Amino acid sequence: MIRGHGEIARHVARVVNVVERGGIASPRPVQDRLARSWERSLSNYRVDPGQASLPQVVTARELREHRERLDTFMRIAREGVDRLYDSLRPAKYCVLLTDAAGVTVDLRTVPELEREFRAEGFRDGTRWSEMEEGTCGVGTSLVDRQPILVHRDEHFRSHNIAFTCSSAPIFGIDDEPLAVLDASALNSPEHRESQVLVFQMVVEKARLIEDAFAFHSLRSYWILQLGRSPELMHVHTDYLVAFDDGGRIVGGNRRARQELLQRRGPAPEHIGDLFECSAADLLSASHARPGQAIPLRIQGSGARIFGLLRAPDARPRSAPAHPVASGGEAVSVAEARGFGHLATDDPRVRNNVQRALKVVNRDIPVMLLGETGTGKEAFAKAIHDASDRHKQPFVALNCAAIPESLIESELFGYRDGAFTGARSKGARGKIIQSDGGTLFLDEIGDMPLVLQSRLLRVLAEGEVLPLGAEQPIPVRLHIVCATHQDLPRLVAEGRFREDLYYRLNGAVFLLPPLREREDIGTVIDRVLHEEAQAMSRELRLADETRDALMRHPWPGNIRQLRHAMRYACAISDGPLLMPQSFPPDLFTTAPSTLMRAAAQPALPPLVVQTEAPAPALKPKDLALRERMLETLRRNQWQVTVSARELGLSRATFYRKLAKLQIVAPNRQAW
Repeated sequence: MIRGHGEIARHVARVVNVVERGGIASPRPVQDRLARSWERSLSNYRVDPGQASLPQVVTARELREHRERLDTFMRIAREGVDRLYDSLRPAKYCVLLTDAAGVTVDLRTVPELEREFRAEGFRDGTRWSEMEEGTCGVGTSLVDRQPILVHRDEHFRSHNIAFTCSSAPIFGIDDEPLAVLDASALNSPEHRESQVLVFQMVVEKARLIEDAFAFHSLRSYWILQLGRSPELMHVHTDYLVAFDDGGRIVGGNRRARQELLQRRGPAPEHIGDLFECSAADLLSASHARPGQAIPLRIQGSGARIFGLLRAPDARPRSAPAHPVASGGEAVSVAEARGFGHLATDDPRVRNNVQRALKVVNRDIPVMLLGETGTGKEAFAKAIHDASDRHKQPFVALNCAAIPESLIESELFGYRDGAFTGARSKGARGKIIQSDGGTLFLDEIGDMPLVLQSRLLRVLAEGEVLPLGAEQPIPVRLHIVCATHQDLPRLVAEGRFREDLYYRLNGAVFLLPPLREREDIGTVIDRVLHEEAQAMSRELRLADETRDALMRHPWPGNIRQLRHAMRYACAISDGPLLMPQSFPPDLFTTAPSTLMRAAAQPALPPLVVQTEAPAPALKPKDLALRERMLETLRRNQWQVTVSARELGLSRATFYRKLAKLQIVAPNRQAW
C-alpha cells in the first residue's frame, strides 16, 4: 500500500504539532492516551513518524524461542483466537496473538488477502512494540496495560496509517502481561466508531482466554467460580477465586483480584475473610448439592453472589501460590517458585535447587556445568523464575549455535547502518533485551576471545556499547552461563580469559547426567505426561518399555529422552507404549564410551580409513590432527564424546574435521 509524499508529510506535521502542543483537545480519554503515546514514541523511543518501511521481523530461531516460552498458554489460547477469527474473517480482518514483547507468535489472515497482509508486515515474528513501531494497537496496549483501538492516522508511523487495530492485553495471575490479542484490517471506514463492535469482540475474547489460563494455572487448588446470575453460572464466569485445603486464598482471575481481593483495608487471606462462610461450609454445601450454584454473601457489603466449586486436579502443586524465599528464608524444594516443574527426587538435583534458592536474589553470577541435554537452560530459567527478576525478561543466547561473525551483533546489538546488511533501524542486542532480567549464555566456552573482553567490560562497567553507536547504554545485568567444557583447561590453554572466568563462576552447579540420576524413573514419567498431554492423549509405558528406558545410557540426556518420547507418543496407535514405538535406533545404538568402559574391556583401536593421505599442514595443525584422530579412534568415532574430551564444541569440532581433512572410516569397519 503506497503512501504519497504529501500524505506522509501531513501526518508527520500533525504528529509534531500534537506533541509540541502537549496533547489533543478532546473530551475522550482515549485521545489523551494516544497523545501520550505519540509523545513517548517521538521523545523517548525516537521513532521516525515519516518512516514508511515495513516493521521488523525476528529470525526463525528467535520466533521459535518466543513461542516456546508461551507454549502452554498458546495451546489454551488457540480456541479463543480461532473463535474471534471465524467471526471476523468475512469482514476481512486478520487476527494475531503477540507475546509481552510485542512479537507475533500466532496469526490468522484472510486466505484471499494473505499476500496483501504479508506485504504490509502482518506475518509471524513481526515486532509490534511501541518502542519500535510507535503508537499502535499491540504496543500501546502493552504500555498502558489497557485495551485500545488505534484507528488509521492515530498510528504513529506513516506506514501504519491506513490500518485499524483493536487490541487487548492478556494478563497472567501475577498481573503481568502475557500476550496481546489483536484484530486488524488493511482498510476501513474513516470514522473510528465503525470499529466499536470489533473492539468489543476482541476485549471479550481476550478476557475469555485470560480466564481460561487463570483456571489452568490454578487447577491444583479448589476453584470457586462466581457470578451474579445462577442461571448463567455454567456458561459464564465473572470471578475465579482459588484456595488451598486450609481455606487460604492463593489467587484468582484478574477481575477477582481487582474487585474482590484488592479492596480497601486488609486483603482477604482466607475464604472466611471474603465471604460470610468458611471453606468447610463451602465444601459441605458443594457436596450436599453437587453441580448447583451456592448462594454466598460478601463480607462487609453483604452483596449476594453465587458460586460453583471445582475440586483440584490430582497434579503436583506448582509455582504461583508459593512465593520464593528471600534473604535465605527456608522454603521446601517442592514449593519453590520456578523449580516446581523440575524433577527433584535426586539428592544432587535437590541440593542444587536448595543452594540456588539461597543465591537467586544475591548479586552472584551463576555457572551451570553438565553434559549436553542435562537441562542447563531449564535450570537457568528456573533460577530466573525463582528470583525477584521473574517479571523481567529471560533472554538466552547459545554461543555455539551462532557463527562467530554474528555473535557480536547478537550479543551487543547495533545501530542502523553499522554494517552491510544491517536492519534499517538497527537491533537491540541480547544484553540490552535482558536489562533488569537474566541473560543466559549457553556454551560460554565457545565465545571468541575478543568478545570475552567486551563482555568483561560490560560486567565491570554496567553499560554496553552497540556496534556503530557512540554512547554506551546502562544495563542492569545478571548472567547465568553454562558449558559442558572444562573451562579451567581452556584458561590454561589461553582460549578463555582467566579474569572473565572468575567473574562468571560465583556460584557453580553441576547437573548430573540422566543415566546417573536416582530419580530417572520420575523424569521418564514426567516427560511422558508432558508429551502425551501436549498431544491430548492418554498413554502409559509397558513394563518392558519402562525397563528399557531405565537401563538406557541416554548420551543425549533429557533432551534425547524428550525427543524419543515425543516420537513414541506421535506414532503409537494404542494407549500402551511398547519398545517398538520408540525411534528404531534408540535401543540398538552402542552405549557411550563412558558406559562401555565400565562394562567391558577396552576395544582395540580401529584403523582409520581416509580418502587421502595426511595433507600438507603447518606443524601446529598436524599435531592437532593427530590428536583428534587418536581421540576419535579411542572413542569409536563418536564426535560428541571426542569433542567433549578435547574441550571443543561440536560445531568447532566439525569445522576442524573439514579443515584438517579428517574423514570417518566406512561403516563396515566400525
